[in-house]
Amino acid sequence: MTVDRDQLIAYALGILPPAEEARVQAALETSPELRALLRTDQEALLALTDTLPEVALPAGAEDRLLARLASERAVPAVPAALPARQVAWPLLAALSLAAALALAFALRPPADPFQRYVQIPGAATQALTANGDTLGQLVRMPDGRAYLHLSQPATAGQAYQMWQLQDGQPVSLGMFQGQGFLLAGLPPGAQIAVSVEPPGGSPQPTSTPILVKQL
Repeated sequence: MTVDRDQLIAYALGILPPAEEARVQAALETSPELRALLRTDQEALLALTDTLPEVALPAGAEDRLLARLASERAVPAVPAALPARQVAWPLLAALSLAAALALAFALRPPADPFQRYVQIPGAATQALTANGDTLGQLVRMPDGRAYLHLSQPATAGQAYQMWQLQDGQPVSLGMFQGQGFLLAGLPPGAQIAVSVEPPGGSPQPTSTPILVKQL
């Protein structure tokens, strides 16, 4: 099952038709590489908001924007005279940029990623504990993504690495950016783990995971 970059960006912005969205979701569940690429695109889109000035949000602006984006969710039909692939990237790029900038101006989130995800409508937060200690928090979002935030940064000379446990075997999902990690494209009930590794990461965990969690 092939998913190209255009479809991945559209998926990140939530503008794919339901059938296409389900197809991309299925591909993400079986491809760590595709999930890493999706995470990169999501972080790049969110980073657009960090360059914008703080502005007061007019009353009702958020509801009006979300209603407008919902009404424009369907992609316009491609003219019969032009090959679909010829216009796919410009069309999706325009929609992506428009949606990202609209959200950035009207709903500019805090610079702190944890606070950014906590404030998403419908997000739910739960404490992450191990051996009686609270290690951080997990933010579950309505679209199936989750953001794992650890209370303490890794000690000097070490780094956090995220793993998915598949049939009991750890598969690397990548290194943490700071104290947080965005989990996207994983199937419901997926089991994840966090270990402390040398900078740059390891092909397999070199220490006992400090956290094991089922999503």
